[in-house]
Amino acid sequence: MSINVMVIDDHTLVREAVCRMIDSEPDLHVVGQAGSVAEGRMMLQQHPLHVLVIDVSMPDGSGLTLARAAREASPRLGIVVLTMHNDDETLLEALDLGASALVLKSAPSEEVIAAVRRAAVAPDAFMATGLAEALRRRSSSDKPKLTPRETEVLDRLVAGDSIAAVAKKLYMSESTVKTHVSKVYEKLGAHNRASAVMAALRLGLVKPESAQNLPG
Repeated sequence: MSINVMVIDDHTLVREAVCRMIDSEPDLHVVGQAGSVAEGRMMLQQHPLHVLVIDVSMPDGSGLTLARAAREASPRLGIVVLTMHNDDETLLEALDLGASALVLKSAPSEEVIAAVRRAAVAPDAFMATGLAEALRRRSSSDKPKLTPRETEVLDRLVAGDSIAAVAKKLYMSESTVKTHVSKVYEKLGAHNRASAVMAALRLGLVKPESAQNLPG
């Protein structure tokens, strides 16, 4: 089966080189190419397609926006994001929009060709170098945002201090401490001190040794 491919990239030399590379493969065929989001959107409506190879940054908009629209219109379309942007934001956005792969423009031609072939048969199985690390960094960035005062209160709770002791050490009234504790519980999805401490440890908000004085 011949795999029909469209290439959208605003850099003419890059686009033509990618098209030649793809067309040199016996099972791949470039059916169209475009140099802008607007032109690409129009061409997507004109050609039967198996795989879209698209750049991210273009003069009239983001290739990722067009890729998202293409995915919504054609759930089985393979989408290969070919970019020079080697950052978590671009990689994770490509993943979230439903792309099949993200490949850097600095990658060997064999990697690009492999991504195109794979996208044609497994359009919903995302592949990218560094994906696991990017997901791990995104997970760590999802930590709840505590205010400095809430962090101080949490530290004292983890250390095993009573409300009265926290109030004394932090120079606050007990009612103010209780308000902070309530907000900490809410942000951590906790219902009591023990579950708050466990959540704080799991999220890396406190060090395990900080909880050694917590009553069992």
